[in-house]
Amino acid sequence: MRILDKYLIKQFFFVMLFSLIAFWIIFLVVDLVENLDKFIDRHTTLLVIIKYYLYYTPYIVVLALPVAMLLSCLFSLGQSAKHNELTAMKSAGISLYRILLPLFIFSFWISLLTLVVGESIIPFTYQKMMDVKTVQIEKGKRDAGLILQDIFVQGSGGIIFHLASYDTKAKMGADVLVQRFANNRLKEEIQAKKVVWKEAGWLFENGVEMVFSDSVAQIKISSDSAATDTISTAARLSEKANVGMEKYQAFDKLLRLDLKITPQTLTKRQKKPDEMGYFELADYVKVKKRSGQIVAKEATDLNLKIAFPLVNFIIVLFGAPIAANPKRSGLAIGFAISLFIAFVYYTLIRMGQSFGYSEKLPPLLAAWIANIIFAIIGLFLLFKAKK
Repeated sequence: MRILDKYLIKQFFFVMLFSLIAFWIIFLVVDLVENLDKFIDRHTTLLVIIKYYLYYTPYIVVLALPVAMLLSCLFSLGQSAKHNELTAMKSAGISLYRILLPLFIFSFWISLLTLVVGESIIPFTYQKMMDVKTVQIEKGKRDAGLILQDIFVQGSGGIIFHLASYDTKAKMGADVLVQRFANNRLKEEIQAKKVVWKEAGWLFENGVEMVFSDSVAQIKISSDSAATDTISTAARLSEKANVGMEKYQAFDKLLRLDLKITPQTLTKRQKKPDEMGYFELADYVKVKKRSGQIVAKEATDLNLKIAFPLVNFIIVLFGAPIAANPKRSGLAIGFAISLFIAFVYYTLIRMGQSFGYSEKLPPLLAAWIANIIFAIIGLFLLFKAKK
């Protein structure tokens, strides 16, 4: 069986490698044609374009890998079935499960490798790609009078800043929520309709300031949107836990010089989930959830960092019984089936992601629903396949 295992894996690997290279070239050509006018208009040098696509390559490879795995499975096993090699193996007393075992093990290791790459390499290269795109290609700066939406920044000293909108030119924010945590306990909270940067500090207008003792800080605080109704929010909190609230003060204006968050911090480009590793994103979700913000989008993306790499294993589990059918043959048929299955799979992933973002499904289920559906169908097809 060692000879047969090596033979099957070798066939599978070379088709997978060829498919990956082909998909990578196709993606680069399509993306280059789509952005060529932008590169020309902004006088982007060839070196910058090469750098951009080099940093983009790991992300493209990971994204195209499941399609390449499926095509490799359908073609390599399909050719073996077409030439009666699988029939000869079965005639020698080897079951279909044992024949497919090395491919399942190989695809599982590919999934683990993708998981490691997604944690270590992808966040770094994707962030570098975005930096090249923003600074060297688009030559854009975030301090040129932009209105930024939904700013969430964690500063030193346990300070968390959240603004519904922020005018980078006027250095002014609306619907602001500032919280200070110490030892995982909420110690202070400021909610205001407006905040403006004044020389060395932030001037809050029309809001409330609350300072909590340890007893009240243990109470979970949540809000649908930051500081949309500051007075009523504070009133509800006071009703629930006025025992232990050391300070409650409504103000027209409040100047704070100690928050250690500057306008430059707010205008700095925020990392996207793709630019974070699993543990970094998990910490971000934890902090944002602790501050009372909605984290459905980030929590869904966090679960996808585990669910998506396992697509490589599940897609082989699904495709192997189809490929082992001797009636199906030909590269064109295999390619068509691969594209169709991949389209359905990616559609389910995006649908689940969308449902997770909108809180119609729990983040864990939203991230895993495509894998669950295809795993069940794959196991059913494997059970029904001729042994």
